[in-house]
Amino acid sequence: MNKAIFLDRDGVINENASKIDSPKKLKIYPYAPKAIKKINDSGYLAILVTNQPEVAKGFFTYNDLMHVHAHLKKILAEHEAHLDGLYVCPHHPEKGWEGEVPELKFDCDCRKPKPGLLLRAIEDFDIDVDKSWIIGDSKTDIAAGKAAGVKTILVIDGGGCGSKQDKKTKVEPDFVKKNLKEAVDFILKQ
Repeated sequence: MNKAIFLDRDGVINENASKIDSPKKLKIYPYAPKAIKKINDSGYLAILVTNQPEVAKGFFTYNDLMHVHAHLKKILAEHEAHLDGLYVCPHHPEKGWEGEVPELKFDCDCRKPKPGLLLRAIEDFDIDVDKSWIIGDSKTDIAAGKAAGVKTILVIDGGGCGSKQDKKTKVEPDFVKKNLKEAVDFILKQ
C-alpha cells in the first residue's frame, strides 16, 4: 500500500484568492514547490484535493480551471516537483448565481468537508490511511481528512478558517503549523 499527503490548493499551495480563473491569478507561495518536491522525494504521494465551486456558480469554466492546474503543474515541474494526483470538486449545492451551471448544482459526496475526493484517491492509489495525512487551511479540509481516516494538519497562513462553512464545522486538527513548508517538514520527521 502507498502513503499519501493530501494537499488543499488555495491557502496551502497558493495564496487564497477568489475566482482564480486564469494562470496569471494563481500566486504560488515561494516555498510550495520545494515542499512538494520534498514530498515527492520522501516516498509519499502528493495528491491535490480541492473544492472549486466557482465552476458550478458559473464564475469560470472547467476548461479555465484546467488551464490554471496546467500552469501549477508547469511551475512545479520547473522545480522538479509534481502532483501524483489531482482531484477537484466543481459542485456547489446553493443556487441563485447568474450564469450558474445547473448540472453542477447539487449536494455531492466530494465537496469537502465530505471525504469523497480523498476516498476516491485512496481507492485509485491503494493508500494506507493510517500512514497518510492531509494539509489544509480550513476546518472543512480537516473534517474531510478525519472522515477519510488520515491524520490532519491545519496551516494558518492560508486564512481559510474564516469562511461561513468553516464556522459551522466543529472539528479540531491533529496538529497546527504555520504553512505548507512547516507541515511537510513536521510530517517527514515522524
